[in-house]
Amino acid sequence: MKILFRTSGGATANKELGTGHIFRTINLSKQFKDHKKLFLVEDYGGVKKIFQSNNILNIKFLKPNISIKEDYEETLKIIKKEKIDLIIIDKIYTSKIYIKKLKKQIFTVYITDLFDYEFPANIVVNGFIGLKNQITSNKYNSKCLVGPSFQILSNKYKNKLKIKKNNDLLITLGGYDANKIIENLCSILPNFLEKLKIKIILGPITKKSICLTKIERKFKNKLKIIKYTKDLRKEIIQSKIGLCAGGVTTYEFATLKVPFGIICQYKHQKITASEWEKIGYGINLGQNDKKSIKKIEEFLENILENKINLKMNRILINSNGAEKIKDEILKSLKEEENNK
Repeated sequence: MKILFRTSGGATANKELGTGHIFRTINLSKQFKDHKKLFLVEDYGGVKKIFQSNNILNIKFLKPNISIKEDYEETLKIIKKEKIDLIIIDKIYTSKIYIKKLKKQIFTVYITDLFDYEFPANIVVNGFIGLKNQITSNKYNSKCLVGPSFQILSNKYKNKLKIKKNNDLLITLGGYDANKIIENLCSILPNFLEKLKIKIILGPITKKSICLTKIERKFKNKLKIIKYTKDLRKEIIQSKIGLCAGGVTTYEFATLKVPFGIICQYKHQKITASEWEKIGYGINLGQNDKKSIKKIEEFLENILENKINLKMNRILINSNGAEKIKDEILKSLKEEENNK
């Protein structure tokens, strides 16, 4: 079978993108080991590096901000030329018209977020923490795989790993720190590095600022900054607590039962942060704004004073979500083939 993954992401402050959609499609693609895979991507900057680091070379690129009409035409052209059997779409603000037209041509899977799963695809996937785990249907009679048990994480999270907690705090804001939150931390980090051991993962697209470099040199035994990791699971397990944005990384911390604070890069992440705080897994520090550094400073002070008391007793996320999605897709494809 030939599968086309249609996604978008990268370094742009004008769209609520980041790299979560990119990583999610890569993680899901690795479940389809015996099938041929092709990626069709809008690269807003830095995405090629992520694919290269995951040894994915079979990629075609679309121009950023492509119109719905052009997008459909280009996608359909590739579907026909490459004889694609299945398309999996994971990109923000996808038109329902685009999905509906593609469904008439090919078996279509759409991956979405937050509370909405009313899309006209054959299968809709939504692993949002605020939804009940279930397989249901929507008004378009689409099969809907919803709830955090269908969250798409790396295969690595399936394996149990016990490692010493080497870091008091891990700061990671995804593949791209669109709002320069990490750079802005320069004003407060020196106040805490005498007592806290902190590790920062910049992300493959984020550049290390001069001020961060200076602080790292001064506190070389207390602060470590890396560009990228191929094993975020290991970095999280080594840390007592995390500070992250409100995307897929929150699910990675929660799966490993490491408490976390959330500073939202984008407006829509405020909903996710609110849900995590509601169930006692994370602390919602709000959206990045002029007050953000003050909120993070208070968060760090609470870590020092052992005031972070989050109860992460319930198992909310299954680390095999991507595998379950793959199985449901193949099952539905087989059923459709048998009904022809």
